[in-house]
Order: sequence, then C-alpha cells, then structure tokens
Amino acid sequence: MKNDFTLDKLSVIGRAAEAYAAGDLSEVKQRAERLYLGKRYPFAISAEYPYPLNLFSPRLSAILEGVSKYPDAGETWELISARENIIRMTAATEINRTAAEILGPIFEEKYPQSDGIIARKQMIGYMIKIVMECFGYTTSGGRMQIDTTGGKDLPNRRSNYFKSATRYAKMTEGERDALLGQIAETDVRKHFLAITDLIIAGQTEYQKAYNIDGLTNWDSL
Repeated sequence: MKNDFTLDKLSVIGRAAEAYAAGDLSEVKQRAERLYLGKRYPFAISAEYPYPLNLFSPRLSAILEGVSKYPDAGETWELISARENIIRMTAATEINRTAAEILGPIFEEKYPQSDGIIARKQMIGYMIKIVMECFGYTTSGGRMQIDTTGGKDLPNRRSNYFKSATRYAKMTEGERDALLGQIAETDVRKHFLAITDLIIAGQTEYQKAYNIDGLTNWDSL
C-alpha cells in the first residue's frame, strides 16, 4: 500500500521543523505551559527538541484548550495517547487494519451512535492522526469501511463507533526522503531530517518512555 507523500498531509512534524529552524518557539512554549504546568512534557523529542510534538498542531492545541466547545477533549486525548492504546493502534495498522477501528468499541460504549455528534468523531480521528504521526505513521491510501451492520448480504456483520476510518502505514526512510525533497529551506530540512531520523529509529524521548515494542513478563508486574 502506497503512502501519501504530500508534505502538507503532516500535521506536526513539518511545523515543528519550521519552528525550530526559525527559533520561533514562544507560542508552543506557552501552549505547553498552559496545558502541562508542573508536569513532565509528553511527546518531547529530545533535549534539542524539548517541546511537545503534538502541540505543534494549532488545531489540536485549540481542541485541548477549548474546554467549552470540547468538554471531554482532555479525557479523550489521554485515552488515545495511552500506551496500551498506541500499541493497539500500531498493531492494527501492521495487519492492514485501521487505527481507529481498534478503539471503536471503547468509544461505542462511551458515546452512543444516537448522540449524532459528528464533530466528536472528527476530533477523535484527528487525535489519532497526531499520535500515529508522532510514532512515524502517515496516511496511506483511502478510507476503509469498518462498520458493516448495514450490509444485508454480509454474514459476519460487526458494529463500530466509526463507519469508516483512515488507513496508515509506517514511514520508511525512502518515503521520508521524498518529503524532505519538498522542503526548500536548508535549516528546515536539517531539523526535519533530525526529527524524522529519531522517530523512524524509535529514539525520541517519548518513544523510549512509551516502549511500545517492549515486553512485560510476569516477574516485572
């Protein structure tokens, strides 16, 4: 399955590279202080790139701070960015399923379909996109149908909170280089390369902390 190589499909990595290249970090610093005051910053890449990668998305930042419009946004983000659910999403992606599909039953129980809030589904989908990008996954191909309750001729129908969802695929170095080639500014290219090198290698501070490929045996529980 072929990845989408368009640079503007990225939500945070490109913006982070531009901000670090320009030294224009005051806005993301203020966002981080408002949201994580006194706490360890999540999604911090390294000592050189210390601010939460997720907060380089103005849209996500607005969602997380806009408690009047999105009263459950913080709780939803915590659920989606939990280690166990990141493991679920990446594992589902590796077997050519969608990341949202694996979390669908959780949200189906939490929010009945009858509430009809499309904006909530869009918010959840965007949060999933941010998390997947932080772990080196990009959108790939079209959407996949995952709720089959409406299919009259399908013997094994299954319901899901999402009717369809975006596909993702792990970004390779070659695919990263195709994105790198779309960046004209030398400094931005340098930071984009450094950030993506760490993400692809699984060596960002947050990836090491999440340790999603690690195994937990009985004696360590």
